Amino acid sequence: MPQRQPVVACVDASTSSAEATALFIDKLALVLVRDRKQLVARSRGKTAFFTPGGKREAGESDEAALRRECREELSVELIDGTIEPYGVFQAQAHGKPEGTMVRMTCFTAEYDGTLAANDEVEELRWIASDCPRADLSVTSLMILDDLKAKDLID
Repeated sequence: MPQRQPVVACVDASTSSAEATALFIDKLALVLVRDRKQLVARSRGKTAFFTPGGKREAGESDEAALRRECREELSVELIDGTIEPYGVFQAQAHGKPEGTMVRMTCFTAEYDGTLAANDEVEELRWIASDCPRADLSVTSLMILDDLKAKDLID
């Protein structure tokens, strides 16, 4: 039987479509902490690790997009009724022109299933706050620092 696990999930803040197009990349992410370490992922063919997630599809709600991304990248299902607000993160988008921003609003939740890289993800890694900072995207660094400040990771 699949194991239930607590997680922290990130979904970006609502913006108008014009604002999102001009200033922000519309993404969502899942922050998972286990044994005082955070889960990060590396896309196929990339070197930087990121907080797992991706872009919303047209007409998709935050919850639906978050659930889909968890299935696609991590092979798990979020449990109904467990998603709760966590916080908001905004930073320069990794590998994009200066001024291209990512903004995420984070949530906690629980999941069913066994974590496994899936589709476009090549590698999953558990990290502590002492991981090489150059290995992570800016938003992933912000989330990692926040988790450390809240004493949720080592």
